[in-house]
Amino acid sequence: MHWNGKDSAVFLAQKEYIDTAVIPLILIDGSEHGFQFAASAADFTLSLANVIENQFKGRIVLFPSFSYTRSQDKQLVMKIWKDELNQVGFKHIFFVTSDRDWSTMAEEENVIWTPSVPLDSMDQKMRNSVLEDQLRQLIPIFATKWAK
Repeated sequence: MHWNGKDSAVFLAQKEYIDTAVIPLILIDGSEHGFQFAASAADFTLSLANVIENQFKGRIVLFPSFSYTRSQDKQLVMKIWKDELNQVGFKHIFFVTSDRDWSTMAEEENVIWTPSVPLDSMDQKMRNSVLEDQLRQLIPIFATKWAK
């Protein structure tokens, strides 16, 4: 499910089954050296988030990405998102990113960090294969958190 009008109505009607929010975290890096890398990482993160949504359709809501800069307080960002989504009734909130800076919060904040793979030069078949391989590594993370 995506964050849109149609899917939000389904969510409200079936909250007891749709208990997980997924938010892609996207770094905006305006530096000369970081700009293209951050854009490529965003492409990967957003593509992976869509593959996750497709795999767990009916269990998760994929929210629009949250874009941020390095100067923002990551702990505050987490608190704001969690407070808001807990009000609606999400039991599990996952953040997906390719920015290594978030990896230190992985366990306690449900941050799923995965290294970025540049997808822009791949054909669609190879792109899908890379994303499916990554998804296979993430499924146990979701399953473990859901079992708690």
